[in-house]
Amino acid sequence: MAMKHANLFRHCASRRMLAPVMVCVLLFLTADTYGAMLYKNYVVRYDRGWDILCDPYQVRQGDWVLKIFRQKGELAHNDFREFLGIFERLNPHVKDIDRIRPGQVVDIPLKKLAQGTLPGQASGVVTIPVVMISSPKEMIEKHTRTYTIQRGDTVSKLIANRFGGRFGNVTYSQGLELFKAANPHIKDVNRIYAGQKIYMPDPSIREQSWYSALFDEAGKLVEQVTEAEESEAAEPQSQTQPVVASAPEVAPLPSETTASGPAAEAASAIGGRLLDKGTYFFPMKQGKDFELDLSRYPMIDLQNGSKVILTTQDRVMNVDLPLVQSYWDNVKAVKVSENASSQEILEAVFSAFSGEASTDHLAFDDGAVSIRVSAKWIRTEPSADGRIPRHSCITPIMSTAERTHETIVRYLDQNDILIKEILPGAPEPVRRPIHSAAAAGVESIDGTGQKALIESFAAFMGFHYSPNTSISFPYAGIQVQALSNLLSFGNGREILIDFGDLYGDAVDAIRGTGLEILQINVDAGPLEIIQRLMETAGKAYTASPVFYGANRPAAFNTAISVSGILIPADTGENRLITEKRIPESIEPFFRNQGIQLVRIEGTDRQ
Repeated sequence: MAMKHANLFRHCASRRMLAPVMVCVLLFLTADTYGAMLYKNYVVRYDRGWDILCDPYQVRQGDWVLKIFRQKGELAHNDFREFLGIFERLNPHVKDIDRIRPGQVVDIPLKKLAQGTLPGQASGVVTIPVVMISSPKEMIEKHTRTYTIQRGDTVSKLIANRFGGRFGNVTYSQGLELFKAANPHIKDVNRIYAGQKIYMPDPSIREQSWYSALFDEAGKLVEQVTEAEESEAAEPQSQTQPVVASAPEVAPLPSETTASGPAAEAASAIGGRLLDKGTYFFPMKQGKDFELDLSRYPMIDLQNGSKVILTTQDRVMNVDLPLVQSYWDNVKAVKVSENASSQEILEAVFSAFSGEASTDHLAFDDGAVSIRVSAKWIRTEPSADGRIPRHSCITPIMSTAERTHETIVRYLDQNDILIKEILPGAPEPVRRPIHSAAAAGVESIDGTGQKALIESFAAFMGFHYSPNTSISFPYAGIQVQALSNLLSFGNGREILIDFGDLYGDAVDAIRGTGLEILQINVDAGPLEIIQRLMETAGKAYTASPVFYGANRPAAFNTAISVSGILIPADTGENRLITEKRIPESIEPFFRNQGIQLVRIEGTDRQ
């Protein structure tokens, strides 16, 4: 058995039990090949800004946690500590990983997915090819051992000894199916004799990634496909591209009775839970415990162990508020009106914690963007492992139209910033995989050098650029011929681009002919050059534009400042040009604003 991990998982407040999720398997057999492709359905769950590809797994007899975890997926392989945290959040019904039991269903996190990575991802179910096999029976034959029947042996006893279980249960039934496939010469499994040579399936076959794909929903071994399936599989299927699958019908999960109303909304907003039924016992240094009637004095239980007692009076259980708070360091008692809103309750709670260090904004940089999150209240909690704190940014809003864009919410969640927007009477949105339009891609401009940049930018904008064009101008009483770079903006305006080839009185002489010259300093960077080109062309642009994550005033909003240039378009999409990368996870936000993303490639400022 594996070592104890009792402390790896915190006690979860929710007592909701996940309903068993049956793994649906499709087998496609192309008419022009001798093999079959096994496909398996995986579920997609949401966790802290990411879609998580999960394998619904039913614990078997003889399983233990490390055996299951370490044989599945890149998450467990790359960062086992992170994997455990994700597993805990996705499987709150597992209270102690040392006590998993046969028949229990868990979602094993395999891989983090960006939005729209797999077809059908937003449905919550994706179908992915597991393995190409010549036939299911051939794979079984590779996992068998020769055995000689002994006196007193029966097939049922042999299967039970190797696969566990009793007649009729899933484990036994699958073992029997494997036995029949490995021994087609045995027509009646109830008639075997001592000395007979048979092939016994090795229990290790159950550890193969494709094992569950060998059986249909009825538990029978897959041997051939129906005519309907053959017609669907007539077109060759890619071995690497997933197949879009419809979500299976699953019975709704049983939900526990939870508190509702303003106090519950306030508790949820700060990551706590409202206790409003029964009696809570507080230990005293001397004497008997302090008994709190939760039906009269509801209490918010916070994740860090702090507790906030709500009262409409100046006393709690006939004890003055200051005295109550003096009993315990982590207990606050706050007075609120009888019909207090969730916002008013939060005001009182945060006032009670006013002595703690707090802030009204958070900021960080990521590639081409600088993020500043401002909120009415910001509460910081240490993470479960004590490494990276999690920040809850709480702001009251007036309507659903003021909610922060889902893409920004997910991106901030990935960066340990949780957006909580309180709309009285409205439930908090449930984060699920979301539909993401096909990525339009990021356009590129060649930034390997100043000349390459201007030529590439001109082509992208539809300008006409003619390098090394012959020009003529009067100088000292004579007509002088020279080579320069002519840029036409298409609105009747033309300029010369000089990279230091013209100097002295020649520049003034050319300008005297009415032709504008833009001189490029050798140290000028790409954005500076593009900005000067737009100014010279007389075209509008915005340097370092700022976008907001929600349609509401900037005071309590998420500001996304971009180190780049925004060029408005008369028709079509506006263009946002940057040197550094824009985080891939928020690219959909900009596309939703009607913006085409453009990256200057080849510079040393990536």
